[in-house]
Parts: sequence; C-alpha cells; structure tokens
Amino acid sequence: MTNETTVLVPKEHSKIFLLAILLSGIVTMLNTSTVSISLPTYMSVFHVDINTVQWVVIGYMLPLGMAMPLSEYLCERYSYRRVFMLGVLGIGLCSLGCACSVNFFMLVAFRFLKGVCGGIVIPSTMAMLYRYIPKNKQSEYLGTSMLFQNLGVALGPTVSGLLLQVSSWHILFVFNIPLVAIILWAANKSIPAETMTEEVDKIDFFGSIQVSMGSGLIMIAFSMAESWGWTSLKFCGCLVVGIVLVVTFILRQFHTKHPLLNFSVLKFKPFALAFLVYCTIAITLGINAILSQFYFQNGRGLSPATVGLLLIAPSVAMLLGNLVTNYLHRRGLMKSLIIGGIGCALLGNLGLCALKMDSNLVFIMSCFAFRFFGISLAQMPLTNYGIGSVPRELSGHASTLFNWGRQLMQTISTNILTVLLSYHLTRYYLEMGNSGTPKQGSMDYRLSAIQAVNTDYIYLAIVLVVTLILTFFIETKKQPAKS
Repeated sequence: MTNETTVLVPKEHSKIFLLAILLSGIVTMLNTSTVSISLPTYMSVFHVDINTVQWVVIGYMLPLGMAMPLSEYLCERYSYRRVFMLGVLGIGLCSLGCACSVNFFMLVAFRFLKGVCGGIVIPSTMAMLYRYIPKNKQSEYLGTSMLFQNLGVALGPTVSGLLLQVSSWHILFVFNIPLVAIILWAANKSIPAETMTEEVDKIDFFGSIQVSMGSGLIMIAFSMAESWGWTSLKFCGCLVVGIVLVVTFILRQFHTKHPLLNFSVLKFKPFALAFLVYCTIAITLGINAILSQFYFQNGRGLSPATVGLLLIAPSVAMLLGNLVTNYLHRRGLMKSLIIGGIGCALLGNLGLCALKMDSNLVFIMSCFAFRFFGISLAQMPLTNYGIGSVPRELSGHASTLFNWGRQLMQTISTNILTVLLSYHLTRYYLEMGNSGTPKQGSMDYRLSAIQAVNTDYIYLAIVLVVTLILTFFIETKKQPAKS
C-alpha cells in the first residue's frame, strides 16, 4: 500500500500526464490491431502455414490476459510510476526485438514478452486516472483516453497496410519506438513519485502462478479448440485445470490480508453490474473483425484494400461516438448514454443478421457504423460508473479486474464464435447438395459463408439484448448539468 495521503498530478503537469496516458493507449492498441493484416507476409517470409502464423497474434493476447491480474500488486508494491515506465520501456525493447527477428520463433518470443508488458501497462493506465486525477475531471480524462484507444484500433489496419505498401514488415514494430520514447519522457515528468511502505507482503508466488497459468490454460484451450477437437483430452484437460486454478485463486484472495487481486470490489453493486455489462460487450467486439472480413472477402469477393476503405465508416462512427459521449456525459446523461448506446448497437447488429450477396453496401456500412457508434457511446460512462464507485485506494484492483475479465471473455467468445462460423459454413454448404470440404471461391461456398456470418450476428444480437436488459438496473442520482 502507499501512504494514505492523496497524491494528485500537479495542475501544470496535467496535460503532460494525459499525453502519457493517451499515447500508451495508442501503443497498446496498435500492438493488437496492426499485426493481423500482416499475417500473410509472415507466412511468406518465415515459411509457416496459417495455423502456425496465428501464434503471432495468440502469442501477444495470451500473456496479456495472464499478466493483467499481477498489475495492481506490482503497482502497489513498487509504485505506479515505476511499474508503468518499466512496462512501457519493455514494450519498446520488445518492439525492437520483433523488428530484428531472424526467425519465426524469435518473433513469437518477443511478442510474448511484449504481451506480458502490455498486460501490466493497460490496467495501470486506467487505475492512474482514478488515482491521480481529481474526481471532477476523471470522466473527462477517461473519455479522452478511450477516444485515443479507439483511434489506435481504427487506424491500426490502415496504418499497417500503408506501411507494408511502402516498406517491409519490420517497420510495423519500429513504428512503436518513437512513441515509447515520448511516453517515457511524459511519464517521468508528470506521474507522481509516491513513497511506498512495507504494508504490502512479498509477492504471492503461488497465487500469481495460479492466476497466470489458469488464465493461460483457459485461453489456450479455446484458441486451440478447433484443431484439438471440442471433446479431445487436450481441450478438456486445459479447460478443467485452468478453471480449477482460477477458482481456487479467487477463493484464496478472500482469505489473504493483502490480496493479489482484491475481489471485494465486487461488493460494490455499481461496479459489479458495470463489470458484468462490460464483459457482455466484450463478447460482441472480439469477433467483429473476423465476421466483417469473412463477409466482404469470402462472401462477396472484395479485395482487402476495398474492405479497408469500407471499414473507415465504422471507425469514424466510433470516434464520433466518443466525442458525443465526452460532451453529453458532463451534462448528467450517464444512464441515458449507456442504455441508448447499447440500443443503437443492437439496432445496428440486427441490420447485419440478414446479409445477402447483393445487399446494399451503404446500408451495410450504416449498420456497422451504428453498431460501433452505440458501443462507443456506452463504454466510457459505463467504465466511469463502475470504477468511479469504488474507493480511490481500490481503483487499481477495479481497473485490473475490468481489463482481465474483458480479455478472458473476448478471447473465449471470439474462438467459440469462430468455431461456430466454421461449423455453420460447412453445414450450409452441405445443405446445398455439396459433399466434402467446402471449396473456397465457389458460389455455394460464398453463399454459405454469408449465411454463416448471419448466424453469428444473430448470436451477437441475443447477447446485446441481454446486455440492454442489464443496463436498466443501473441506478444513478440525477447530476446537475455543467456548463
């Protein structure tokens, strides 16, 4: 624990602090969104197949979820300033290592280490907003932070596509290094240097191994489920052992004086409800990139460049949603933004449940845009409602739990929905009178792919209906309008 005196960022350094937060959000999001488009390049350069090259993505997402539960403990023991700066430095060094990789194993190894650093940085970033910023400014800073995170998500594929067009794959990793340097300068100048006490026990190695291995085994099980088989011993073994480790870890935390991850934050009803809604939203986000690419490329036969241009619309809508939220949230419309946002996302999603080969592209992109606009409306007020309801000293644990839950739900749901997409593709293909493995490029394959995408969007619509119902349980006092 730190001393009990509240430490805030000096007013003259607040903009520099915000710069560090914003750029760290962009860097962590770019590490997720820029790599997928370059997978064919890695297959060609390192001579690996599609199943192997996926470890460039899995090798980052897996340790991201494994390391997140450790973030708050490290920050409490060694200070947010030190842990954040070391984590960002680690991202920079690992980016350099990725750029210098001479074989596929080296690339995946540095991606894994970068995921560990990212898993520490992401929760600490959100926690610092609630720890070092005055309460009346927290929602404003959080809204701006989410705006730039979404900017990283939106620009990632476009930036990586342009860079690959004019340079080699190495530039995708070198691109991070100047941003890391600016973050370190801004963090060093603005993040308060707190004096830590000896109240925090030495790290619970057994607990850290439990939660890291448990999270990792669960994510590996669902990531490899399609190739292993849903009834295989490998899948069942990984899943069962992972669940047992996570459950026993959670139970141990309630009987520890200084828990690694304090689950008592779930006793605060606003946080528990926001956490549940946040996790259901995460289910609808992870699979979206796969479904859109599958419909446009596999179903309609459009080129990656054309798809990239089409997806600018939902990206712009997402950024617009953040701007609208930042403006309206200050006027006491938190609950309306959350309910209205999920409602917009549901309506946009319903428009994607009956796609056809000749569906109007303007209508489709409007549905995508409406869906992302709605989600971006709800995210910031929902996060502020949840984490803002817990005491300042527990905000780090709340942030860590938020991000850990989102990462697990997004990974698990993405893989389940991907498997369902493949299953329904084969089912629809066989129902058309074909036999054997679906033949990519044929008309029946394209029609089956579109039907399979529609089915997945129906599943997502059901999740959004549940999410919308949950949002009506949000209770909040009417806030006075602010000029």
